[in-house]
Amino acid sequence: MLNKHFILFLLLSIIFSVANPQHSAAQKNESDTIRYDYSFEFKNGVYTSFHSFRNNSPIPFSRFVSPSYDDKFFKKLLSVETISFYDENGTLNELPRKMIWGYANNGKPNIYWGDKFNLIPYIGTISHFMSTEIVTHYINSTGTMMYDPMYIPSTQPYTSEELVHYFIDMNTGKILTYSSKNLLDLIKDDTELYDEYSKLSKRKRNKNVMEYVQKYNRKHPIYFNK
Repeated sequence: MLNKHFILFLLLSIIFSVANPQHSAAQKNESDTIRYDYSFEFKNGVYTSFHSFRNNSPIPFSRFVSPSYDDKFFKKLLSVETISFYDENGTLNELPRKMIWGYANNGKPNIYWGDKFNLIPYIGTISHFMSTEIVTHYINSTGTMMYDPMYIPSTQPYTSEELVHYFIDMNTGKILTYSSKNLLDLIKDDTELYDEYSKLSKRKRNKNVMEYVQKYNRKHPIYFNK
């Protein structure tokens, strides 16, 4: 026969769970997620959205029909107009290739940006990546190189491939250029850090962008599904 104290404890536990479903859900969510650190490995596969990246739920490479998965898969992924794959229910799906958000390979995530895949080397609530882009420069009347996208030159423009830095807001998926102005917008929910950073001179804000990204991320850690 069950001990009457155990029965009472069991009944109280059931009542508490029914009356507090959010508490039960929170316990489940905590067990399903893990705080990100550099040892974390993302599941390999293709992300069809920012949501699938944040949930660590890519489409496994093995489910792809077109392009088929082989040693040239990532190169082919950039050349096809549409991708086709089987979902978890065995249904064949087709999507425009430009709807791809990115992929993870060997546990490392890449984002599709600027018509290419770019490694995301720094992950946090504010993440950071780089992409090479073609930048156009013009020669003004004095022969000095200048960059002005609105300027219509009388001579042949000069273009160069340059490295451009970006932030990813992991709360919204929004991608922003790497600047002190955009960083202020990203950290405005942390009043203490925002005030500290905004009081710096413009030169120091520009110099210490990454330092404050790291400060913010330490105070606001990011979690991913296991």
